[in-house]
Amino acid sequence: MNGRKLFGLILVALGIILMLDKVGMYAVNFAYIISNYWPMAIVLIGIFNLFDNSHSKLGSLITVTIGVLLQLKILGYFNIFNYLYLWPVILILLGIHVIFSKSDGKYKDTRDKIDSVALFSGCNTRNFSQNFKGGSVVAIFGAADIDLRDAQAIAGKEMSLDVFTLFGGVDLIVPKEWNVTVKGLPLFGGWSNKTIVSKNIESPLLKISCFVAFGGMDIKN
Repeated sequence: MNGRKLFGLILVALGIILMLDKVGMYAVNFAYIISNYWPMAIVLIGIFNLFDNSHSKLGSLITVTIGVLLQLKILGYFNIFNYLYLWPVILILLGIHVIFSKSDGKYKDTRDKIDSVALFSGCNTRNFSQNFKGGSVVAIFGAADIDLRDAQAIAGKEMSLDVFTLFGGVDLIVPKEWNVTVKGLPLFGGWSNKTIVSKNIESPLLKISCFVAFGGMDIKN
């Protein structure tokens, strides 16, 4: 199971639990449990990423650390850290991760559709598909580096790539033979398409649809 599906399942499970609690099917106060133990979801995501070769080990450890700090704060076992100090520490940890996230090497991916998620972590992927079709990239408080220079696409074919960035960054490298178009919504963020336009009518076309909030996306050859 990839990180995106895991994150989606967590959201679905939380929604179902809250719904059952509202209709009175359970006597347990799930709202209380969620409000007091939600950082454990961050811890679980970090642990999952530790065993996923496409994610930075340093970033995964930082994710677990952030989750543990938040959990201890909520439970009152870490009173030395009030919120004035906790959030700066979290930002420092995230910054360290972004700086060193590339040190773990690239994950080799041969799938025709990529599904990359950088959630409080880093994702560094190089794709070797022989029939690339597109996919999705999500970066939330993380950085995703996607290298498509070795990917092959059918001449004249259109490929669709969805990108979602929230307080994160996406770096995308595409073959010089491809044409790239970008459309989307920038919210206190933006993107840069530095690719060279190919005049060959048979060039594959990569269509990128994106939402970029408090972050950035860079596309180049």
